[in-house]
Amino acid sequence: MQKPDLISRARAFINTPKGAQVNLWLAYFIYWAGAAAILPYISVYYESVNLKGTQIGQLSSIPFFVSMVSSILLAFLSDVSKKHKLILRLCAAAMIAVMALYPAARSFLAFLPIVFMYSIINAPFTSIMDQTTLTALENPADYGKIRVGGSIGWGIMVLVTGFLVDKLNRGYGIIFYICIIFLVIFLINTIGMPQGHKIEVKPEERPNIKMIGEMLRQPGMLPVLLLIAIWGIGESAIGNFLFLHIKSLGGSSTLMGIALSISLVGEIVAFSIANKILAKIGPGKMMLLSFLVLFAWLFGLSLIRNPIAIPFFQVFGGAGYALIQSGSVAFVNERAPKQLGTTAQAIRGGVLSGLGVGTGALISGVIYEASGSVVLFRNMSYLTIAGFALGVVMYLNSRRDRKLTTDKHG
Repeated sequence: MQKPDLISRARAFINTPKGAQVNLWLAYFIYWAGAAAILPYISVYYESVNLKGTQIGQLSSIPFFVSMVSSILLAFLSDVSKKHKLILRLCAAAMIAVMALYPAARSFLAFLPIVFMYSIINAPFTSIMDQTTLTALENPADYGKIRVGGSIGWGIMVLVTGFLVDKLNRGYGIIFYICIIFLVIFLINTIGMPQGHKIEVKPEERPNIKMIGEMLRQPGMLPVLLLIAIWGIGESAIGNFLFLHIKSLGGSSTLMGIALSISLVGEIVAFSIANKILAKIGPGKMMLLSFLVLFAWLFGLSLIRNPIAIPFFQVFGGAGYALIQSGSVAFVNERAPKQLGTTAQAIRGGVLSGLGVGTGALISGVIYEASGSVVLFRNMSYLTIAGFALGVVMYLNSRRDRKLTTDKHG
């Protein structure tokens, strides 16, 4: 009997549960590796073409606000059409074209249409991948073990990109070409991406706008969305201005990459044990814990004056992101109708990385230009601890309401 060739064996492996997990792990790795070449360095790139702090904040905020709407619309289209992979491929191909346009822009007005196109096209990636992962896994609590692939990809490429910027002496424009390479690889990887478990629904239960409203009115949903928006506002100060902070302290591009790579230590560890944390304290307390970690990160950065010390403090950031991401994904997954899973995750992601981070980018740009990064980080740490206090009150009220309901029906 003739042995199956390598391609046949690879196809057979991809169609197994283990193969699907490997493919999704790689999808996160590739996508976030490409994003690592752009997102951390884009503010420095804008400054290198002589944009002002307020303009940097405005451009940085556009993707978050636009994607908050476009991600929900495209995710809803994905749920209705059940063409998740097709939408993902079309967006990846369009992103390649947009990345090729960035290096030609040199003014604030020239960047505006490019940033708008990027914002719309990039929107559905994470929500589609998140929902595909949740439905493909036998145990959705294992989401963190797959999502950690993105953390590793981010950590490696943010370091490599900083090194290449310093060593090649071609300027920050190379970040866009690095991203294009990973987008091409991502397109290839979608060939073996699983569809997830098919959800059979009756005609009257097909996704519609009314179901979205009903989902948002579920107990605890809106308060949690408010909390993750506050978390996003606080984190945006670091996401958009950490590298400028390092630069102002005399740090190099390589140090910027090292700083962000080290933050991945905490993120990788937290994602890897997210299922255990969820089982022990639940998604609500997990999200509250992320606020304490973010506060320590922001307040600590405001105290550091030697840029070399920053990388050693970055572990807080990665852990905080993994906690808020895993906790909020689990919370929404528990409450969302299965036929609206992608839309629900898009709303969650839109509020966290759209409304929250977008609002924070605008606020951060104004504070940075007026008072610098130290004052920016200090003020955002105060906002974060206030958000934690609000979350504790919400959690206690929710627990009291559940107890009253139990006693009433007991």
